[in-house]
Amino acid sequence: MSTGRTRWDIVALALAAGYIVGFQVGKVPPTLPMLQAELGLPRVIAGLIASSFYGIGAVFGVAGGLLIDRLGARRMVLTGGAAMALASLAGGLAGSGMLLLATRIFEGFGFVALTVAAPKLIAAATRTEVRRFALGAWGTYMPVGMALSLVIATAVLDSIGWRGLWFLNAGLILLYLLAFGWQTAPRRWHPFAGIDTEADGAAGRATRPRRGPRRFGTGVRATLSRPGPWLFGGCFVLFSIQWLALMTWLPTFLIETQGRSLAGAALFTALIVSFTGLGVVTGASLMHRGAARWMLIGTAYVAMGVCAAALFAPVTPDAAKIPLALCFTLFGGLLPAACFEGGAAHAPSQDQVAMASGFVAQGAAIGSVLGPPLLAAVTEAVGDWESAWWTMLVCPGIGLAAVVAVQRADARLARAAAA
Repeated sequence: MSTGRTRWDIVALALAAGYIVGFQVGKVPPTLPMLQAELGLPRVIAGLIASSFYGIGAVFGVAGGLLIDRLGARRMVLTGGAAMALASLAGGLAGSGMLLLATRIFEGFGFVALTVAAPKLIAAATRTEVRRFALGAWGTYMPVGMALSLVIATAVLDSIGWRGLWFLNAGLILLYLLAFGWQTAPRRWHPFAGIDTEADGAAGRATRPRRGPRRFGTGVRATLSRPGPWLFGGCFVLFSIQWLALMTWLPTFLIETQGRSLAGAALFTALIVSFTGLGVVTGASLMHRGAARWMLIGTAYVAMGVCAAALFAPVTPDAAKIPLALCFTLFGGLLPAACFEGGAAHAPSQDQVAMASGFVAQGAAIGSVLGPPLLAAVTEAVGDWESAWWTMLVCPGIGLAAVVAVQRADARLARAAAA
């Protein structure tokens, strides 16, 4: 944690790590028609191409948090980013759907490393009074990165094709790693230099730098025993199933149901995805002013269920579907802000922020693995998009029950901090 001023340059680099991850998600939706045509992929396999990126995170998200708490966030960002760049390069050379699927799974190592390490970097670089806002703003990484990727893809796909887009992403990752490695070198930033004990604004208790295996094991047990990280991770499972399913298939949905061009569908999707970022920033600002996390999560679930069901419903006029999708992402963005900040807040100490954030990252990964192929399977089973409208109510309905448990966990944390 910074002993002086907040290091906004480090915060910006941590956010950029998330945007790099969002680029790898956003490069897929506009290319799905090309991939299906060139590689002969059925819809469910194409959905797996989109979601398999999260496969490693779905299994090892919390373990990634453990490893980063042990080995250091900077080293994991550099290693994970390099793995992601190499996998993107190999994906551009893939000659079959199965090879492309394998490279997407390998890209997931980078997803785990970057998304679990970045919140730890943010917590270490910020002062207590701004940390809640900064950690909440971290939730913009996926919508902002994905929206930027969709815009870039729309501009270059006709000239470089989907393979060129994969190569372009590999180059961007390497450029980011050069900037990150230079700016976070120990001679420029050493967050724990000279720190013995200080207040942890996220958890409200004293923390110290790591002091060996015994302290590490104690922190692991303390984190695993807390309900907060489990709850926020579970809420993110339900959110990401629905969010990534819709955002992955939205270009295809707009092409098939409204006759839009690929470029037009991708740009509309970029606009819709970007509204999630606006929702995340709004959520972070509201929490900075004292808004309760459980209230933001509950509001997100209600809006997502209503808007998504209406988006698919056959009685909804075409002119209303883009506005409904915008409302879906805008209000849905309140949830990532609350969950990312909540995961860090429920960490036992500053040393366990990455592990607690790993619960949220793993929840995001599990839901994202499931969402796109599930929606593809449902639409193939029922025959069209409109008949699947009722499935959009399932995850929000379960999520509203989880909100009650979140409220109780936050209340217990507040009482413990006040004691």
